[in-house]
Amino acid sequence: MTHRVIYRFRRDLRLEDHLALARALAEGRLVPVLLLDDVTVARIRANARRTAFYCAAVAALDEALRERGARLIVRRARHAGPALVSLARSLGAGAVAWSWTYDGPGLADDRDAVQALEEAGIRALVSHDAPVLSPEEVDLQRHAAGEGYRAFAPFYAAWRRVALAGAANDRLLDGAFDVAGIEGEALPTSHDFGHEPAALEFAGGAPAAASRLAAFLAYPAREYTIARRLFAGPSTAHLGPDLALGAISARCVVRELRALAGRPYAVVEERHSYAEAERSLALRDFFLQLSWHWPRTHERPLQEKATALRFAEDAVGVGAWEHGMTGYPLVDAAMRELRARGWMHPKARAVAASFLCFDLGVSWRRGREIFDRYLIEDDAALATGNWQWIAGVGADMAQYPRIYNPVRQARTFDPEGRYVRQWVPELASVPAHAIHAPLDAPPRAQMELALFEAARYPRPVVDHGAAARAFLARYRAALSHPT
Repeated sequence: MTHRVIYRFRRDLRLEDHLALARALAEGRLVPVLLLDDVTVARIRANARRTAFYCAAVAALDEALRERGARLIVRRARHAGPALVSLARSLGAGAVAWSWTYDGPGLADDRDAVQALEEAGIRALVSHDAPVLSPEEVDLQRHAAGEGYRAFAPFYAAWRRVALAGAANDRLLDGAFDVAGIEGEALPTSHDFGHEPAALEFAGGAPAAASRLAAFLAYPAREYTIARRLFAGPSTAHLGPDLALGAISARCVVRELRALAGRPYAVVEERHSYAEAERSLALRDFFLQLSWHWPRTHERPLQEKATALRFAEDAVGVGAWEHGMTGYPLVDAAMRELRARGWMHPKARAVAASFLCFDLGVSWRRGREIFDRYLIEDDAALATGNWQWIAGVGADMAQYPRIYNPVRQARTFDPEGRYVRQWVPELASVPAHAIHAPLDAPPRAQMELALFEAARYPRPVVDHGAAARAFLARYRAALSHPT
């Protein structure tokens, strides 16, 4: 094979266990390309940490290519379709390959690029790489008519019936690349996205992602059941940003978890934790297929009846929520962790999101936008699915929305107040029995709290009980009398 195939790296910034890359290789020698188009740049420039993480992942990919005698060919353009057509023609490439994205705008951009290439007589080879299992693979398990799953339980049952593909043979990539005589532009830096370089708690790139996975599997994975519930408990995997950029294969993570669960000396509790970690990846696949089948959900609720339920796009208290000053210690700790790290404990995300939607009555779209300002991970389809789930307008089939009580959640899953003390230093000296609701303490205890920095902590911006009851009343009314 001597003809060229352009491989466009996008959200699959690695060479290891890369099904889309292996499939493209069957068509010819590969020209590895990174295209910085408007859609990509808009997502990556959301915050300085995300930009730094992305640039590090791109640099690691380029280094991996150079170890194989190639390099990453960087191009910058407004629109992907015309740029790929022009590049393919200039290189004499008969095909352009890449991996699908799953959020609504990203899918539209992918499909526009496919159309532009096909109209120019150039083949577009687009594969599924981000999920463990592609939407089509799981759809084949359906017994009912139609495509896609709107509820997780049947999706998960089908997902578990599908055989997992073996790892792609990385040795096939030896001598697979052709970059001779091809000019490229400089690798992206933070300045290209309008940011100064940001310090990262977690290094970006495939080697760093592999190290994080190894560290997680070495011990924390066996405690995942506890880690996903306790705010200050054992460490979770911290692989969300890596999976979002494809710096590690989700299939690889599942294989490793299954290998651990299959060990004859693994105890029942460990196997349960490995299964829960695998289930979290299945839930990720579920949200990706939701967006794949219903891309309109990027802006509209999955549940059509929920359009009658009006959320505000702004409200008094949103600024306090964003800055961790709501007067609810768990919510404030969660938002401060997000702003400080670009990451938030998974369960804390759910509590903070519930507070915005139900206590403040603000749209899930606004919450997604604010989270996006700070999160390192960049997965809009996953964010949409999670936010709609929490807001009760997405895939969760519960009769009523699940409204988290922030005080009860804190007392149950942060009983000693360790998580709150870490992120809300004003309350660091408050006793455990009072830390999650300091103003609910008896009058004498409140006088004692004034001796601490807790005196500077804000009063609650809303009464949770009253807000929850008011929301449920609006919810019942909206669904009983849809517009």
